Amino acid sequence: MDALTPLINGLNLHAKLVYSGGVCGRWLMDHNSETSVWFHLISKGRGFVHSPRWPEPLPLDTGDLILFLPHAARHFLSYSAEDLPDNDCDTRMAPWAEGDVGFVCGEIQLAAPKSLLWQALPAEIVIRQRQAGTILTRLLELVIGETSAPRFGSESVIERLCDSLFVLAIRHCIEQDLVREGVFAAMQDKRLANALTLIHESPWQAWTLSELCAKAGVSKSVLSEKFAALIGHSPIEYLTLWRLQIAAHWLMEPNMTVERVAERSGYESVPAFSKAFKRHFGVSPGTFRKS
Repeated sequence: MDALTPLINGLNLHAKLVYSGGVCGRWLMDHNSETSVWFHLISKGRGFVHSPRWPEPLPLDTGDLILFLPHAARHFLSYSAEDLPDNDCDTRMAPWAEGDVGFVCGEIQLAAPKSLLWQALPAEIVIRQRQAGTILTRLLELVIGETSAPRFGSESVIERLCDSLFVLAIRHCIEQDLVREGVFAAMQDKRLANALTLIHESPWQAWTLSELCAKAGVSKSVLSEKFAALIGHSPIEYLTLWRLQIAAHWLMEPNMTVERVAERSGYESVPAFSKAFKRHFGVSPGTFRKS
């Protein structure tokens, strides 16, 4: 198994469909968030992104996909490159066939949006239809097909397809060399990828540096140096951070208590878990869960 698959599976990330259909008039979309990844697929027509990220409004055409991570600059999607409405009062929702522009919009909530894991990705990820590649193009076509001709269960189908969109977007960043540091960049180094796969697949194993190096087939000095250079932590420090990332996502589940998460995370007591969690996230597990 590759290093990315157990990472995505471990965090149990899922897309939530927010809107699928058409828009008319002087439409405006304001989907800024400090905790979620927002994605917008243009299923029909053209729209424009207004953001300080680009000197001119960025055009998006049919089949183009854009994702905004929590560290993206404040931005708006609009019907025009020249006009940016003050609010969305003139935005009119319509069935896909009747809209001037068609959209599939959704979000993926992150438990730790400020972690180095996500901060290392581009704040804005733009994938044009012409550069999407065969698999992503087919996936985009499936999403657009479900949007343009809704059937029983279409919303569920679209959400599951959008789960894959996010994974493919991350893969796009890795393969296009859009990440130069962090975990996703480290995955491009086979020796680091082997170690990361072990950590992501078996986070609750009591790994030592020696065992990790033996399994990954790399020396202690090389693994430690490369982890420090690309990820900014030692392998064992990253293992701890990865465990806490998973714990943070468990705390977001409504049926999980702090006590249960501490137990599942391998801590002998709630105070020990709370101390480690607060050291990394700056708040106690209970406060994190409430917020």
